[in-house]
Amino acid sequence: MAQKNDLLHSRRGPRSSYVLATEPGVYALFLRDGVEFPNITPGPNGLIYIGLAASKKGLRGRCHFTGKTRNHSPRKSLAALLLDELKLVPVLIKKPNSGDTWGLCANSEARLTAWMHENLDLAIEPHTNPDARESELILRYAPPLNLAKCPQTAQHRMISRARSHVKASLSGSAATDARAGVSCNARRANGSRRSVDANFDTANAIAARYHVDPKSYRRQLRCRIRWYRKPQNWTFPVNSQEWRDMVAVAESMAR
Repeated sequence: MAQKNDLLHSRRGPRSSYVLATEPGVYALFLRDGVEFPNITPGPNGLIYIGLAASKKGLRGRCHFTGKTRNHSPRKSLAALLLDELKLVPVLIKKPNSGDTWGLCANSEARLTAWMHENLDLAIEPHTNPDARESELILRYAPPLNLAKCPQTAQHRMISRARSHVKASLSGSAATDARAGVSCNARRANGSRRSVDANFDTANAIAARYHVDPKSYRRQLRCRIRWYRKPQNWTFPVNSQEWRDMVAVAESMAR
């Protein structure tokens, strides 16, 4: 049973109504009353995302109403879903020591930020153990934009595919399953969980195949892989022991 002081029962309001401090905690994003989001069914009270703030900047440094989409998972999900409506222009970002990612050009970042301020409300909960608290709340409510730490529904998988489609279109990859209209069952029947490369596989490619958030996946790899050493580019030959360990983590997240 939900506690009366948890995020869903805390004050919700525009980001501008908060003066956030550097204390750690958890926060939630909600669709504002009356706002409908195409293809998304929010949780209670319009809940769409729960996150944590554990760095030195605390809650003031998170909440995603500022910053670059490349570094913020909920912004990236919103961008993928609002790409056509807001006429957003994605850009590919090369990362020499890890898999490439994508973000938005400056004008598109401003349009997405404006949309968030106009359509989303924020709630916060200061907490001394934000990681555990975030995990607890995500598992309980499974917000649609949380692509890890909870069972992934068809809605979660649709968002993951939309994000993968943006990256694939930028990198010149083959059309994604979403563009081709292939169902999850059909992908499995066609063996789509095989490596995209005959010799080597990467963390980003594995995350895309299992429809898990790449950032969360790499975090789980760092926590759960015993042979992890920094720096690690997460690129290994297919069928190597390292590759099998990485696939096992992805499979556990996708269940």
